[in-house]
Amino acid sequence: MHSTTYGCEMDVAEVTKSRWTKSLGSLRSDARLFARTLRDRSHATSELFVVGDPGCEPWHFAAHMTDEAILNGRRDLVPTLLRWTVPPGAPSHLSVSVDEMLRISSNRTILVINPVDSAFPELLERVHVAKKRGSRIMTLHRGDAELVDLSHETLAVNASRPIREFDFAQHVITDMTPEASRHRWHHLHRG
Repeated sequence: MHSTTYGCEMDVAEVTKSRWTKSLGSLRSDARLFARTLRDRSHATSELFVVGDPGCEPWHFAAHMTDEAILNGRRDLVPTLLRWTVPPGAPSHLSVSVDEMLRISSNRTILVINPVDSAFPELLERVHVAKKRGSRIMTLHRGDAELVDLSHETLAVNASRPIREFDFAQHVITDMTPEASRHRWHHLHRG
């Protein structure tokens, strides 16, 4: 199921980028901080995995993050999307199972994107195993206490806020994670 009702699509076509980032209010700065933390994770981890709820895989987030990371010269931020069901014949970049989380090594970051009020039990179980194996866990969610407990870093978009704000937060993260490093490099290396 890929429906904007659950925040899977990151559909913000109806507003401009500046309008949707301003509409987040204080959540905007929290999303920027989360993006900076995700960007600066490279010293501790070497790979980024993105996973969501079985009913809402964050494929659009992964695709947008990939585009922005490549555009900004940050291939280390190109994520691997973990899938609950891998369709036959799926291309290699879309054929990594969530079961990879059960075998994952300590130098990985797992970014969980969960737009529903509570996390799927099998997702929580896999995140718990990955954390025990030493992975860094980052979560974007709607206020799930169990995800907060499992996370090293977390960004909660309160469930009382419109789902479009969850989508907007995803866009801030995908735009700011690689982009902020480019601006920092530009300012540090200006002549």
